[in-house]
Parts: sequence; C-alpha cells; structure tokens
Amino acid sequence: MFSKGKIKESDSTTTIISKNTSFVGDISSGEKIIIHGKINGNINTNNGVVFIDKGGVVNGRVLCEKMILNGELYGECCCSTLDVYENGFLQGEVSYRFLEIRNGGCITGIVNKVTDEVQNNVSELVKARES
Repeated sequence: MFSKGKIKESDSTTTIISKNTSFVGDISSGEKIIIHGKINGNINTNNGVVFIDKGGVVNGRVLCEKMILNGELYGECCCSTLDVYENGFLQGEVSYRFLEIRNGGCITGIVNKVTDEVQNNVSELVKARES
C-alpha cells in the first residue's frame, strides 16, 4: 500500500475500515470498500465493490455492484453479484442477479433472485426488489 511515503494511485479510491475500528453512520462511495472492523450503518457503493473480510461485521443495508462476503452481514444486501466465502454469514434479506456460496458460507433469511430483464445496475435491482 505504501511505497516510499506515497500511496499508490490504485489505493487512493479504496475505503478501508481496519480490524480494530468501529464505525457508526452511513458510507457512500463509488469505489471499493474493504471492511475488517465493524460498521453500524448503511453502505452504498452503487457501482462499486464491498468486501467484508473474516472478522468484519456490518449491521445495516448494503447496496453495491459486487459483494464479497467472508465476514458477517446483518440486514439487507442488494447487489448484482454476491460471492459468499467459507466464513461468510448473511442474516436478513438479499437481492442479487448472480450468486455463489462456497462450502461453509451461509445465508439465512429472505433470498431474492432478480430476473435477467433487470439491468446490471444496483439502482434497477433496488427498484425491482421494492416493486
């Protein structure tokens, strides 16, 4: 991440919540969000990626293009692609177009597959889920 005191250009658009960090409030970003800590609030990346790592916990609603879940999410997730890793746990409601759950991953609650007629856009997914 750091090179001779400089931040790499590709890293400047990534929001990272570190392991020992707790955050209360909403996050809005157009890019990638990596969560190692805890968030109580909503996350909206619209066309970005949200990665909840092992040990990371989110209580709230997540809107993103792609969700990679290796930690815990309690609440809602609306995304085009959901990839639940071995340690991933989602309790609540999820709307998705593409889903992969690896051995050990778990979703409990309401699971909605959005039809292919809905565009590959999170805003469209939200509208389809709410109708």
